[in-house]
Amino acid sequence: MSTQPLVQMIDESKLTPEVKQIFEQMKVKNGQVPKWMKVMANCEDIFLGFFKMFQASMDDNPLDNKIKWKVGMHVSDINKCEFCTSIADQKLRALGCENAECMTEDQLTDREKIAFAYAKQVTEHAYKIDSELIEQLKQTFTDEELVELTAVITLFNYINRFNDALRILPD
Repeated sequence: MSTQPLVQMIDESKLTPEVKQIFEQMKVKNGQVPKWMKVMANCEDIFLGFFKMFQASMDDNPLDNKIKWKVGMHVSDINKCEFCTSIADQKLRALGCENAECMTEDQLTDREKIAFAYAKQVTEHAYKIDSELIEQLKQTFTDEELVELTAVITLFNYINRFNDALRILPD
């Protein structure tokens, strides 16, 4: 399969000042702008809205980044999104967690196991989440954490589908 996305990556000379500023921040922080951003930026309002949601969901509060990226990896594994699993793996390594090491059942905390079960059910059938799991969630996470956890799960489902549909693959 071709490694070129279905949609052209935006010509950076056509960026608005707001998008250009985000691209510059990404270059400073990560050395480059990810392909998905270059594709999504073709539609500025979608890009800006998604970027704001991504930042709000993936900051380090109230849940820590490690559980968020583990959940993101789990969702991306379920969806078989090659691009997102590669990014989540990079982020987990940067957080000191090798994929094989930190994603195995025996390495997960009880809290992470519940988050993974929830991520699986939200990804596969959000309309019928098991009532026992709902009770575990309420006992394990605050309302604020549960909102953020759900945002992370749905965010990864969105970007998994976006990347796969537009054929955005890792380099």
